[in-house]
Amino acid sequence: MHRIGRFEVPQFGELEAAIMDAVWGAAKPLRVREILDALGRDPEPAYNTVHTVTEILHRKGWLAKEKDGRAFRYGATHTREEYVAGLMGEAFAAAGDRGATLARFVEGMQPGEAEELHRLLGEAVRKEGSL
Repeated sequence: MHRIGRFEVPQFGELEAAIMDAVWGAAKPLRVREILDALGRDPEPAYNTVHTVTEILHRKGWLAKEKDGRAFRYGATHTREEYVAGLMGEAFAAAGDRGATLARFVEGMQPGEAEELHRLLGEAVRKEGSL
C-alpha cells in the first residue's frame, strides 16, 4: 500500500468515501449529524452506522477529532488531492511497466491538464537542480 507520511492509502469503502467527501467538501470540521445530513443518501444510513465509520476513519488517521460540547467535530487530516495522489502511486506501483502506464495516463489527459503537468515537471526539475 502507498503511504502518505505514516498513513497507508486505502481504497475507501462506499460509506467511508462518502463520509470523506462530506468532510473534504466542508469549510470546517463537522459533527456526525452534519456528516449524515451532507450524505444526502436515500435511504439514509443510521446515525450509529455513520458514527461508527467516522470513528474508524479517525482511528485509521484520516480524520482528526475535536471536542465540541458533548459531541465531537471531525476534520480531514489529509486533503483529497493527497489521497488521490496516493491512489495514483498505488496504481503506478502495481504496473508492470511504469513508463508505459504513465504514457497511457498522459495520453488520456485534456490539453490543459497536459500543460499543467508540463509546468509542474519544469518546477520539479528546477527544484531538483537547486538542491
